[in-house]
Formats: sequence, structure tokens, C-alpha cells
Amino acid sequence: MKKYTLFLVFFFTLLTPGIHAQRQTDYGLLGGVAYYNGEINPTRQFYSPSPAFGGFFRMNINKRYAVRISGVYAGLKGSDNDFPDRNLTDRSPVTFTNTVMDFCSQVEFNFMPYMTGEDRLVNSVYIAGGLGYALFLGSSNSLIIPFSIGFKINLTDRLSTGAEWSLRKTFVDDIDDVPNVLDHTLVNNNDWYSFIGLFISYKFVKFAADCPVYK
Repeated sequence: MKKYTLFLVFFFTLLTPGIHAQRQTDYGLLGGVAYYNGEINPTRQFYSPSPAFGGFFRMNINKRYAVRISGVYAGLKGSDNDFPDRNLTDRSPVTFTNTVMDFCSQVEFNFMPYMTGEDRLVNSVYIAGGLGYALFLGSSNSLIIPFSIGFKINLTDRLSTGAEWSLRKTFVDDIDDVPNVLDHTLVNNNDWYSFIGLFISYKFVKFAADCPVYK
């Protein structure tokens, strides 16, 4: 558990400057499920989901772009017994469980003009991408590349919510304890995991333009 403690210290160290200085930042919690893709489950989405939760802070650069830093803790699992029609000729059936804590930095692009807490900019579909690092309890740690798509909507002048589906490409092949027999394809030669869920965020410090004194 030592590596998870160090991860949390590092994450909140990055979070601290935003708390004091960033007026264009909202902070949020997220929860949902995570699932795995790899040798046991090459293609099926939303397979064997496990609980996942985390937090984030977002710097709203303008109405189209935002930068977000997030941390997610999730379980992953899979079993060859879930695929009885598969003919395993190169290995014995495997059942695995794993735990991951990841840290991601992503750039969001809003398809519609949107700013957290502005009533006239009510909602938007968005996409996001960036880089991150994953700490696995039962396998090797890895650099990850997150790809996300989501929807967000303002509830009040401070509160917003939304939903997101995010895929994480890893650069390790032992999440499931099954080595990949392919040795020439970067995309297929590594395991993936994904998160899908809901989030809620709150803007503690409003924009100066939102304050009646400035109107």
C-alpha cells in the first residue's frame, strides 16, 4: 500500500495551488464502474464491471477548452469461464482480480460553448485526451493514455453534473496474468481498462464577472 500513499500525497500536492489561486476551477467527485479488455476479453465492452470512484479538479480556460487532473481507484476482473465457446490451445483457463489507482491529466474540448456555473451556457458534449500513470496492485505499473467522451450540464450557478466514458490504454500486458502471444502490434500487445460513470462538481470561487459587484 506504500505506493498508493505516495500517489495520494503527490496528487493532493498538485491540487493545492489550484485551491488558493484558480478562480476558474471547479472540483468534483466521480463514481461508476470499471472493466478490462485484454487476452481474456479482447472486444466485449462493459464486461464484468467493478466499482470505481475518484475525484478531479478542472481549470476552465475558456468556453471551449478546459484542463482536468483526476484520480480514479477501481477494481478489475475477468475469467476465461465467461467465454465457454473460446478454444484455448496455448494456455490454461485463467481467472484474475486486480486493483488500479490512476492519475490522469487531460484536455477537454466542448462541442458547445460551456462554462461551469454560467446559466446561459447550460450544457455540452465534450471529448478529452491526455496522459496518465496507473498503479496496479497485482501487476506492473504503467504509463496510460486516456480517451474520454462525456456530457456535462449546469444545475446551479456553482453546481454541475454529467456522465463520462473513458478508455485507458496501458503499456503493460500482465493486468490479467496472461501474456499476449502477439509480439508485433503495439495496440494489441497491451491490456486496456475503462471507466464509465457519473460526476458532480462544484465551483467554490466564482468568476469575478459572476459577482454582482462587477455588474
